Amino acid sequence: MSHRLLLSGLVAIGVAATAIASAAAQPFTEGAAARAIRDAYALAARIHGYHRWTGLTPPPASYCPTMRAGEAVMVELARLANRAIRYHQPGLALELQRAGDRLGDELDEEEAISDQAGIPYSGYPCLVVQPSYPSRAAILAFVERRVPGCRRKADAARVSFDARRALMYQCLRLAGS
Repeated sequence: MSHRLLLSGLVAIGVAATAIASAAAQPFTEGAAARAIRDAYALAARIHGYHRWTGLTPPPASYCPTMRAGEAVMVELARLANRAIRYHQPGLALELQRAGDRLGDELDEEEAISDQAGIPYSGYPCLVVQPSYPSRAAILAFVERRVPGCRRKADAARVSFDARRALMYQCLRLAGS
């Protein structure tokens, strides 16, 4: 009898400790997620601004650090979305997915413009610095016209981060390139 009481007491302590640990983990996930979401939208807006750069000058000084930060935040969003799913927080996972979709679309658009304009990288995602990139303006106009349709197509597909990025990249390419 005393063994059963001892065992049930240990089980109760274990359940309580698990509940406390779970409660402590969730705010961390939500706080980290809120920061990642905020960073994703800020970076997406900044990268969207680069789409107006026609290539008549060298890239803006903030181009390389911003693109690197965007790629790093994409990794963090995916990690946190997986964690949110593991902790049974599907709403949070969807918020992270939406932020990742927006940031990923902007990164993919910028990559499609640079790749199709033949602009070399010094190390992805940083461009080789040159005085100008004359082919960027022509490609920019083509890609900008395709973006809304590609986003609708990606939204309809309802795919994961990586699959959406591949779909967007393919959709934004010139035929034959």
